[in-house]
Amino acid sequence: MLSFRHAAKAAKDLRMSEEHNKTFSPGQIISATIAPKARRTPLALPLHWLMLGIALLAQITVSIVTQGVPTLAPFLQADLGLTRGQVGLFNSAVTAGSLVSMFAAGWVVDVKGERTALIWGNLIVGLFCFAVTMTQGFLTALLVLFAAGLGASFPTPAGSKAVMTWFPVAQRGMAMGVRQTGIPIGGAVAAAILPTIAVIAGWRTALAASGTTCLFAAGVCWLTYRTPDGATSEISPTTRRKPAQLREVLTRDIILLGLAGALLPLGQFALLTYLALYLKETQGIPVTTTATLLVCAQITGASGRVLWGIWSDRWFRQHRKPALVWASVCSTGGSLLLGWLPQGASLWLIGAIVLVYAFNTIGWHGSWIAMLAEIAGPDKQGRTLGMAMTIMYPGIMALPPLFGLFVDYTHSWQWAWTMLALVLAVGTALVLLVKEQESQA
Repeated sequence: MLSFRHAAKAAKDLRMSEEHNKTFSPGQIISATIAPKARRTPLALPLHWLMLGIALLAQITVSIVTQGVPTLAPFLQADLGLTRGQVGLFNSAVTAGSLVSMFAAGWVVDVKGERTALIWGNLIVGLFCFAVTMTQGFLTALLVLFAAGLGASFPTPAGSKAVMTWFPVAQRGMAMGVRQTGIPIGGAVAAAILPTIAVIAGWRTALAASGTTCLFAAGVCWLTYRTPDGATSEISPTTRRKPAQLREVLTRDIILLGLAGALLPLGQFALLTYLALYLKETQGIPVTTTATLLVCAQITGASGRVLWGIWSDRWFRQHRKPALVWASVCSTGGSLLLGWLPQGASLWLIGAIVLVYAFNTIGWHGSWIAMLAEIAGPDKQGRTLGMAMTIMYPGIMALPPLFGLFVDYTHSWQWAWTMLALVLAVGTALVLLVKEQESQA
């Protein structure tokens, strides 16, 4: 009897010890081995959500820099004596750097792993942010910001790979949507903080502060991010050794999704760039009122990325294509409603249309990333995302200015929003042509 009690007590102690080990502690995370069952068991702080949080942090800090540069434009112009066109080239330099390195970033994710990409992406951006503070001329600053853009391309394929590695198929849509909120969150933080720092201490200090956040995120990734056991076994030694083959990732479906990704962001950028001017000229709404509306639109759009992901998991049974199509269709309709507002429309009506439009025209992106990653398979996810975003970026760079030029030449906001709806409809049609594969757990 006594031995039975001792055995029962020992078994109970063992179970308690196992449950304790499944709960996050700093020592456990820093250790190189993580039990595979940890990501499938309800925890006080589940490891898969912790790893998503780390990847999200890496995206937020880089986005503070990439989206913070435009907020510092007035300070750069005044200090360096630049024209408006020269100031605009700073943001183009960061974007061009990301475009050039996007496929290489995906290759690093596939061959070296997402942890390496998360660390080096933030490290490169952070170091070159400090380098910009030491420049005195326009061209030098432009080149250094281009170099910072090279690192800014890493968090998206790396963070997306983290989601695919840590999350089962039934939760990937939601997790990818959460990860994609890092871009608008970083933009909101940059807009709220960096101009204030620039007013107090100058634009160089503001950029140094944003660079510090990137270095901090690189350190966090180095200390805490780990892949679960078996995650790298899906990457064959051959894949690690051989250089990336273009034909492996430039498939029909990836090209279609890349082209759709080049067209669909126009809805977001037209909203964020031209809404204030549009409402002021057509409805007489003050810019300050529209600014508040745009903040609400950013928040609504970020929530759209999460909710469309959840709906793809639950309503559409882990199929991303229906969620992407419906979000794009709603975005197309929202563009028409926004462009053909009646004269003297109430602010409540305008606000409702803008928020619904923002929910969809910003919210589709997480489903697009998830669909790309699932089509690619585990050994080519980084390179596939890099290739698709390489196709995507020229559209992001070229189409928003064309929207403004269309208004300048036609003097018609209504037809500009109508043409935007047509572009979004073409993007939706491209998605419809994609053959979605069954998601693998």
